[in-house]
Amino acid sequence: MDNKSLIISSATDLRLTHYPTIPVDEMKTGGTSRIAPHTDFSPITLLFQDSTGGLEIEDRNSPKDNTFVPLPPTDTTEMIVNVGDTLTRWTNGKITGGIHQVTTPESMKGESGLVIPPRMSMAYLFKAERNTSVGPLPKFVANEPARYPEITAFEFQQWKNSIVYNMEEEEHARAFDRFIETPKAIKLQA
Repeated sequence: MDNKSLIISSATDLRLTHYPTIPVDEMKTGGTSRIAPHTDFSPITLLFQDSTGGLEIEDRNSPKDNTFVPLPPTDTTEMIVNVGDTLTRWTNGKITGGIHQVTTPESMKGESGLVIPPRMSMAYLFKAERNTSVGPLPKFVANEPARYPEITAFEFQQWKNSIVYNMEEEEHARAFDRFIETPKAIKLQA
């Protein structure tokens, strides 16, 4: 397989996201979030953010689950490179992406009565061509079994979307029973 053909320019997304102002107190209730914890399904995402803050990544070294650390913006020209689930699958788990979220900026946590200013971000998601396999590449399974089954990028995106849009577990199993191992493997990272 020619690695240059795994990603094509027409399969990428440029996502411009505007987060409107929101009261800190509303975020504290837990009923509202800017972006819930998630992983990207693309191989790689390039992210630029403004100076508002709020981006956090899971701390894998923490003994407690769901511990996040802030990635405060230091410069608006700074680019964050984020590994996604497709690259994790291609490398058979050797390279893993981080769970991340957008929440209350660190400087405003513990405050009350304040309003979080609007936030802008620009994400460029490199996506695999829809018919490309997102199973492990041969060199990553030469000495160990594949942790992820062979499925296409399109099937993988459908599965990830079913999670985002809360497809019932039974519906999910019926729709994707031929690669049912996938949810178990990915749930460890999603």
